[in-house]
Amino acid sequence: MLDRLKQADLPQELVFGWPRSVLVGDEKVIVEQHQGVYACTEKEIILKTLCGLLVINGQRLSLTRYDQDGLVVLGKIEKLCYRPKG
Repeated sequence: MLDRLKQADLPQELVFGWPRSVLVGDEKVIVEQHQGVYACTEKEIILKTLCGLLVINGQRLSLTRYDQDGLVVLGKIEKLCYRPKG
């Protein structure tokens, strides 16, 4: 199946529903294909994804866009990591 996806030039993350995160400098993170917000404070935002929990740590964090297409986190981004499911 992966060979067919490569031939069709479709991104695997789109087909499988995997999250896509784009870090812009240390002040902005764009996350697509998340499954909702698990927790949100000024120092930590935790998102539910198919890969587990995506944890964004930093200072003065805020959600500036949140819709079905994705979300944007602004602030001083210090760390991104995944916590496994379960």
